[in-house]
Amino acid sequence: MRISIGLMGLIFLSTFNAIAEPFATCPSKAFLIQQSKANLFGVNLATGNSQTLSSQMNTSGKVNAIGFSVHDRFLYGFGYEANTLVKIGRDYQVLPIDGITGLPNISFYVGDVAVSDNAYYAYRRGASYGLYRISLDSEDPTYKQATQIIDGAALDLRIYDFAFHPLTGLLYSVDSNGDLHQLDPTTGSSQLLGNVGQSGTFGAVYFDASGKFYISRNSDGYVFRINVSESSPTAELFAYGPSSSNNDGARCATAPLVDDDDTSIDYGDAPSSYGTSLDDNGARHALDLNGLYLGTAVSGEAIPNVDDDDDGVAFVTGFETGLETIVITSASAEGFLNAWIDWDHSGTFDENEQDIEAAPVIAGTNISTINVPISAVVGQTWVRFRVSAESEMSATGGVDNGEVEDYLIDVTSNGVSVQAYPGGVDWVTLAYEDFWPQKGDFDFNDLVLNYRTKTYVKEDQVISYQVEGEITGVGASYHNGFAVRLQGVDASNIDTDKIHYEVANQLQNTNPVETGRDEAIIMIVPDVWDHVVLPAGCEYFRVQTNCRDINKVYFRVRLPLITPIAQANAPSGLLDPFIFAAAGHYHGPHISNGNTRGWEVHLKNQAPTEAFDDSLLTTGDDYSDPDKSLYYQTDNGLPWALKIGDAWAHPIEKVDLLNAYPSFEAFSQTNGLQNPTWFNNPTAQKTIEQ
Repeated sequence: MRISIGLMGLIFLSTFNAIAEPFATCPSKAFLIQQSKANLFGVNLATGNSQTLSSQMNTSGKVNAIGFSVHDRFLYGFGYEANTLVKIGRDYQVLPIDGITGLPNISFYVGDVAVSDNAYYAYRRGASYGLYRISLDSEDPTYKQATQIIDGAALDLRIYDFAFHPLTGLLYSVDSNGDLHQLDPTTGSSQLLGNVGQSGTFGAVYFDASGKFYISRNSDGYVFRINVSESSPTAELFAYGPSSSNNDGARCATAPLVDDDDTSIDYGDAPSSYGTSLDDNGARHALDLNGLYLGTAVSGEAIPNVDDDDDGVAFVTGFETGLETIVITSASAEGFLNAWIDWDHSGTFDENEQDIEAAPVIAGTNISTINVPISAVVGQTWVRFRVSAESEMSATGGVDNGEVEDYLIDVTSNGVSVQAYPGGVDWVTLAYEDFWPQKGDFDFNDLVLNYRTKTYVKEDQVISYQVEGEITGVGASYHNGFAVRLQGVDASNIDTDKIHYEVANQLQNTNPVETGRDEAIIMIVPDVWDHVVLPAGCEYFRVQTNCRDINKVYFRVRLPLITPIAQANAPSGLLDPFIFAAAGHYHGPHISNGNTRGWEVHLKNQAPTEAFDDSLLTTGDDYSDPDKSLYYQTDNGLPWALKIGDAWAHPIEKVDLLNAYPSFEAFSQTNGLQNPTWFNNPTAQKTIEQ
């Protein structure tokens, strides 16, 4: 852990300002006070990153046993130079509190301020000492009076800090043996809750607003998280913080660990089972745009996001069981690389699945080799790369520098090739209008997706398919589903027992193959509105100028075949993606017979599926002609669905496509002979960037 000095927080005062001002807010970052002459740091517990707040605190001695008061937003602690209770405001200056009575003539190194009770509590072992309460309420008759709750012989705990639970009002601490203790501050009684599995001097302990408990070990700075409500609470490594022989911490217990709008952290992108979000103790790094990262850039996000700038790892060869593969990583500076691959597809990175361990990297290109186990499960799985100045780390937890990048890879048997459309990491954009057979507003953002497919081939036989995508825009009031047809593949030939099906990074326990059909129709998202999340003030998903910064919705379906199909006779490439009317919702006046599933929109000149209601053709603005294999187009050739060979900036809600992209009309009317790159020339401020 490296402590950087932040200019915004470093304060040098030649004279002491006795008129202390409280902190402006209840801060999410924790406070850590260290060294024999007190220095104050701000610590992000999520990553272990810290900043110097002040090294000139108007004292020449230690300050220990600190706690943050939610009642007046001051820090309180025991000042060794003044030998009494002190308070610290936003100028970080130590102000002794005069008139404290009832304390023994000795220093304290365990303390905190209660959440529900405006009082400071301090503890020290020994029969002459114990647990004390000091009222901080100036309206209280006992203001500034220390009362012994229990002596230090009856409450004999080898602890170095404690913290108040924000919800229960109880005190918690972990002793040097790793035993977790719960204390009742009104009686001084304690209860042993179990051993958390870590030992040492835990000189700084904290709570967050949800009641999770954090303990920092002096010797190595490791921060552990404990769920104190569990029947057998254990300490999980949460972040790598600063080490010190003299440590004490405090934070506002009613604040979240990370602010909702905090974009100073880089998270991974794998599904939640791998440890991605903060709640799951996911892999995360403090953002440093000028420091160490992978690839050409790094960005932070408020929450884990599958749409980030991972570009630091290139896979030169495929991952074939029993063989060696070559990986190239690009780093911005010197550091160490660690990597894990979920070879058994368990949904977790196990300790024995670390394939690169503390490998030194230089600024620039680095080459690594990975041995693919002969026992590796065939199929798509996740790999996690972490680069940091720290040499050793786990697949989860926070680090104060570097970057994490997660990738999907294909593990194949010897001789299996993967044909990716449009490419292994490339997308095409699909955009749909759902007013068909009427033109409607024609803004082509009713459903917008990034989309790609993979076809797995062995000995000229297709053995499996995969469809993968991201929902990037929903501007529809109607409820639409998204599906893909494997044209020419029988539904009965899909091995439904081996399907891998996930939406929004969550495994789905339903069979996506539409029942009652001869064709293999894969209902990937039966109703898009079931999976998109709208922040307050947003009517639609990522199609309004003030609602563009919302996470995309990722989906993936792996479809093994029971009987392989000759490659020459099997569909490949784009396949047949389409939208359909979601069941149970009104979908316009043209569906009058209740058969909502009979409504579909495909790409121009793609025939509909067997579920389609043919009576809808040539109604409204539709000029389909099945005899000529013409479908889903207007009288002048405009479609209701688009495929763009890139990540496309779709029109803002209610902005007509021809207004956002004026050159599209000639492209459509000439079947692509004119303006083939129309999608690269939007009208300014008429589109939403990906």
